[in-house]
Amino acid sequence: MLAVLSWWLMLQALGLLALPLALYLFRHLPERGYGFARPLGLLLSGYLLWIGASLGFLSNTRSAILFVMALVGLASLAVWRRNPDLVSSFWHEKRHVVVASEVVFAVAFFGWAFVRAHNPEIAATEKPMEIAFLNAILRSEHFPPHDPWLSGFAISYYYFGYLLMALLTKLSGVAGSVAFNLAIALLFALTVSGSFSLAYNLIKADKAPGPRSDLSAISWSLLGPLFVAVVGNLEGLLEVLHNRGLGSSAFWQWL
Repeated sequence: MLAVLSWWLMLQALGLLALPLALYLFRHLPERGYGFARPLGLLLSGYLLWIGASLGFLSNTRSAILFVMALVGLASLAVWRRNPDLVSSFWHEKRHVVVASEVVFAVAFFGWAFVRAHNPEIAATEKPMEIAFLNAILRSEHFPPHDPWLSGFAISYYYFGYLLMALLTKLSGVAGSVAFNLAIALLFALTVSGSFSLAYNLIKADKAPGPRSDLSAISWSLLGPLFVAVVGNLEGLLEVLHNRGLGSSAFWQWL
């Protein structure tokens, strides 16, 4: 449970560090990009760590990660100083969206972490390869990381996504096996919150301003994550129903 909380807190910190940047870069959106602050903070921090460790300026350590996060924070601070009302005006106008976005992200992240806690095996499909890449990045001082199968060589495969998860793993100090399952929960939560934000922006762009309209847009925006992350793949639900013996043989044969 502490590992789940630490990852959630780190994502909150990354989102806050990048919030002024997100609000400025996506200022033309109705939501002003609040829902994209977390992935933006993670992406910028991960990119700075990757480029620094690839060129030899940085090492793949927790201190270096804190350093690149500080750089992201300084960039946000510079934007905030030039636009002092950026955050306060956003909060005044969109606090309902902030609360909704946080609830959506938290429910998705903690909910899927609960699911993975009851099915934590790292086996089948590409999972052994993925945990090997994650551990290789965690043990590499510079990039490209060491190849876990071919000693003395570097990974000849795209690995930036694993690097982002390794960044959070180093910050939290959890084992790679725990981080692997937290990464799955995080990717699900970012997909859910991102689709919620995208749906809100699309709906709100076509609605009149006002708090009632805002609440209505938030309600309809929940269809975004429902369609993208839940209804898009009912395989798991169907497997559970089939294993429980629900449904006739004719139905399953038809399906």
